[in-house]
Amino acid sequence: MKATASSQPSSTRITLPSYRIRKSARKNYRFRKQRAGAVLLEFAITIPVMMILAIAVLDFSRLSYYRFLVADAAGAASRYAAFHPVTDVSYNVWMQKLDTIARNTIEGSPWASASDLIVYPAVLNQENPGETRVIIKMEYVYHATIPWPGLPSEATVRSTVQIMGAK
Repeated sequence: MKATASSQPSSTRITLPSYRIRKSARKNYRFRKQRAGAVLLEFAITIPVMMILAIAVLDFSRLSYYRFLVADAAGAASRYAAFHPVTDVSYNVWMQKLDTIARNTIEGSPWASASDLIVYPAVLNQENPGETRVIIKMEYVYHATIPWPGLPSEATVRSTVQIMGAK
């Protein structure tokens, strides 16, 4: 019996596509290897940029935290000043109490040192008979984690509170 094109075994028809599949699988393997190298290169380029951005966010967040911390210390001192009138005789004791209250407010912070807080002497201005304006000013020097190019390595965070107190 003679074999015709239609009577050929089906295995010869299958080998041709399977050869193509194996060939394309080899190409895909090479492509995946090259793609893995490209991903590694992209990661190596972007990771330093991402680290710098993360450190910048943390650094500026700390600056904002110190700003609120100093404002809170000035607020605590001003609350004391509002409810405890001062005289010329008791000014030094009153000022020490303001300083102690402000430092105790910062003392609970894990990142700030109460000894670095600068508390200026309160200014007393007589507005009307029986009313005194009390001005409380505080500062804290913030040091950056890393020196940023074009920016100062330290910044002074200030808070000033003015209240009307009874004399």
